[in-house]
Amino acid sequence: MRNTFLKTSLVAAGSILALATAARADTLPPTDADGAPAVEQVIVTAERRATDLQKTAIAISAFGEQVLADRKIDNIRDLSGQIPNLNIGRVTISHTTQTYSLRGVGEADPIQEPVLAVYVDDVYIPRQIGSMVEFNDLERLEVLRGPQGTLYGRNSSAGALRVITRDPGQAFRAKAEVGLGNLGAVDVRALIEGPLVEGKLAGSLSYIHHSRDGTAFNPTLNHDVNRIDLNAYRAKLRWTPTEKLDVLLTLNAVADRSDTRGYIPLKQPGGVFRKDRTYSEVEPAQDLDQASGSIRVQYAINDALKLKSITAYGGFNLNPANYDNDGEAALIQKNLIHYNDQYATQEIQLNGDYGAVTFTSGLFYLHERFFVQRDGYSRRNALATDPAVTPGNYIFARAHNITNTDAYALFGEATWKATERLSLTGGLRWTNEEKQFVFDNKTLNLAGQVTGQSIRGKADKTWSAITPKLVAQYQWTPDVLQYASYSKGFKSGGFDNRATRLDLATLPFAPEDVTTYETGLKTQLFENRLRANLAAFYNDYQDLQVSFYDPAYVGSRRGNAGQAHTYGVELETDARPTERLGVQLNLGWLFAVYDDYKGAGGAGVNADGHRLIGSPRWNVSTGFTYDVPVEIPGSLRVGLNAQWQSGIVTSATPAAGGQNNIPSQGFLNGVATWTSPDPHWAVSLSVRNILDSDKPVGSTYTPSTGVNYQNFPDPRTAVVTLKYAL
Repeated sequence: MRNTFLKTSLVAAGSILALATAARADTLPPTDADGAPAVEQVIVTAERRATDLQKTAIAISAFGEQVLADRKIDNIRDLSGQIPNLNIGRVTISHTTQTYSLRGVGEADPIQEPVLAVYVDDVYIPRQIGSMVEFNDLERLEVLRGPQGTLYGRNSSAGALRVITRDPGQAFRAKAEVGLGNLGAVDVRALIEGPLVEGKLAGSLSYIHHSRDGTAFNPTLNHDVNRIDLNAYRAKLRWTPTEKLDVLLTLNAVADRSDTRGYIPLKQPGGVFRKDRTYSEVEPAQDLDQASGSIRVQYAINDALKLKSITAYGGFNLNPANYDNDGEAALIQKNLIHYNDQYATQEIQLNGDYGAVTFTSGLFYLHERFFVQRDGYSRRNALATDPAVTPGNYIFARAHNITNTDAYALFGEATWKATERLSLTGGLRWTNEEKQFVFDNKTLNLAGQVTGQSIRGKADKTWSAITPKLVAQYQWTPDVLQYASYSKGFKSGGFDNRATRLDLATLPFAPEDVTTYETGLKTQLFENRLRANLAAFYNDYQDLQVSFYDPAYVGSRRGNAGQAHTYGVELETDARPTERLGVQLNLGWLFAVYDDYKGAGGAGVNADGHRLIGSPRWNVSTGFTYDVPVEIPGSLRVGLNAQWQSGIVTSATPAAGGQNNIPSQGFLNGVATWTSPDPHWAVSLSVRNILDSDKPVGSTYTPSTGVNYQNFPDPRTAVVTLKYAL
């Protein structure tokens, strides 16, 4: 069935391209004032005010609505490989959970706070669970690289990812798209927007349904796994009673019933290894309900001074989240989990623009309550599974804990235009963060019944930090900007909510500190036909936070790695050689190592000098879009984009046999969109992983328990989408 659909889709694509012989498209890309082809100007709000990307002294990647459509980027995971030195896992434990690594530093444990801060419409998402956002009616997406504490409410030691959806306006809009593809894929996205009270009140409603059959088969359970089933809703209400006051209410809800990931074990029955087989005995149930609400109030005090308040409350309930951590039918490691997260944030900004001086300042408060109940069943050794599953050879334990976080911050930065060409920026942030950890762990039997008390208690700790930022930028010509910056980032310490020993549960891990040096060059060349931005950076990390497997503990625990450093170069280019052809090329080079990481694999097993996890030395992405001159009604745009990265490691102490190594690999995607003579209608064919790359994208090897599995990317997928926009 899958092959039949794919062949039909490719034949349809070939038929469309065969028509691309000699006519003209009705809609052409941007041109300059003289009608010559030019790259499109990109406006960003990375510095809390609208600025030209080329005048913004930050390493930033920005994607507008058209670019996202041309590349069929429907969610955060689709950005994988598209941004220099940003590693977004192509496979994670569940569909709406995402892990990130930026410039060599990431957070591989999805329940921990991310080093890359994710904001949706200026609201901070405090956990990596639920951070994989599906897009609908997106206005812009921005990825800021480097510490951003003097601009944003929450600390972000590696960078920030901003998802910005369109606010409702006074013009009526409606759009809908329905996509069908192989693997039973169904993708529905719809929006309606318009005025409710003329000139005063407007609203919008949007909906997403995304479902797909599994990518692997589980003979133990006798059904396919890695299925996707998600519904998402968003409502916005915007009140503009005067020219100075703008109030926006936003409500979001997500129901994710996708499977937890089925891992592919290297040890399979009959000695025959298949990349689409998992044998887990655990039904991969996952029920995530996520909701949030926010009120944004903007008030123009005068032409130069603006006040902004963002009040938000949200969270998720994930129950159950059941997964098998080995992929085999035998009981080796399985977890039956209930997570519940609730957060409230308040941010107040005062932003000013007085010509020669501009500034951003703010107050931020976060309260978060993160509840964990994890029933873990783990084999103590690598011997064959005991048929009787006796407690002597296994650990049956329930981790039951709550982490309460209260974070306060004052932040701000100001830019002084010293001359027509030279600007100087200074920023400062003060952070105070208190965490309380309450735990009441139990022992269990195989049936999940409580058999006794394990550990009980509580601990708390407060951390504070002052982090500065300095920037000098010089406009050599109207089209060439150079900048150099120094900044510090901070990620607060915490407690190990996986701990099942009293000494580890009450022992806080230390804050993570980073000092970053960066210089960059932003250019617009050849009469605006080429935009080329270059950045070079050096990061010095102290007390890098890590989760690692400790054989003496028979489990994963949280701690600090000591010291690490990363440095690299990033190049982003966008060219418009002709009015019909657009070409992009992005490149990242990265060197990332642990300087001091004692006990990374247990007592005496150090990782000093080893590569950081998930940090490829090279990553390249390139692509093009072409408006094909076709002599048929309507217009046709085709595009290809490719990503390649060199190999990575998934453990700080990789096994000698290479079990923790991920090979270099590439992916090729394509989109063809035909817009009818009536521009309200369009049809697109998108194909992901055209070359059907099947190298592993994830790997885990734990000799002490015999766990050895891999994860593989989704196979080639094709979707035909019918679109209507009013």
